[in-house]
Amino acid sequence: MISFLLSGDNPEIAIAEILSLAEAYGRLKGYWTDERILTIDFEGEEFFHRVAFSHEAIELHRICKTSELENVFSDIKVNGSFCVRVSGIGLKSDSNLEKRLGAILLKKGGHVDLQNPDTLVRVYLTKKNCYVGFLKFKQDKKQFLQRRPDKRPFFMPVVILPKLAKALVNLTSVKNGKILDPMCGTGSFLIEAGLMGLEIYGMDYYEDIAKGCKENLNFMKLNGEVLRGDVRDMPFKDNSFDGIVTDYPYFRATRKSRNEDLYERSLLEIKRVLKKGCRAVIVTNIELKDFPMEVVYRLSQRVHGSLTRRIYVLRKT
Repeated sequence: MISFLLSGDNPEIAIAEILSLAEAYGRLKGYWTDERILTIDFEGEEFFHRVAFSHEAIELHRICKTSELENVFSDIKVNGSFCVRVSGIGLKSDSNLEKRLGAILLKKGGHVDLQNPDTLVRVYLTKKNCYVGFLKFKQDKKQFLQRRPDKRPFFMPVVILPKLAKALVNLTSVKNGKILDPMCGTGSFLIEAGLMGLEIYGMDYYEDIAKGCKENLNFMKLNGEVLRGDVRDMPFKDNSFDGIVTDYPYFRATRKSRNEDLYERSLLEIKRVLKKGCRAVIVTNIELKDFPMEVVYRLSQRVHGSLTRRIYVLRKT
């Protein structure tokens, strides 16, 4: 089993991301949450390289109570160097706990290396339980700063930042295949999908924006097809894409209002070009109630006082 330490930015998105990736990479047999700890019973390939909204992941050794920690550490076998790190999730941990637990392992023949240990034993403390395991993944947070939208040659305001864009691509539950963003803007979704090895296709209503998106893909050294087109009447064959992810225009920020039938017609087109059993991730600034597809998740992300993104994950049945 694997336990993830979720990002505090938006635990709901973090959970949905992990469950979607688990479905894409293997078989999810069960899961449970405790504060910001998500534990999955999973069989399949590792997918840590895809994760955006989790700080860490451990191979779970044992779940116990605080009073049982020392006994649990007595059963841990370490070869070579080790390090013990303890974090309280929603509570303050005992500052001496790491030393006490490390001393137990030290007596068993290992040696301490705080910088580059062979084994990093990780302990997460919640109000209910202690999660003890071996670190398998630690998020590289710098990558998202390095890919900031304002560093690209083509920039527009109110863009989705790389961390969220990556997570929303993952909500499509696509391991390999074709991803479409039919209102691609500056290309945030396409960039993240392309960096994860997916085939990327973009489209935008405005010619200059489509060209700007392609410029950004070239800047990131990514190959992808970008064309000018209308999401209400797309030039693609039925059942063409394994996943669709798109951010609808925020009507206060768009150049001019499009027709009132934008949502109704575009959602039917998205359904048409999406393969059966696959997902579309829809981002908008308005609340939607009626969809031509099954709703898998309804999520949200508050940006500022006047803008909350509504995120709908849909499946074509």
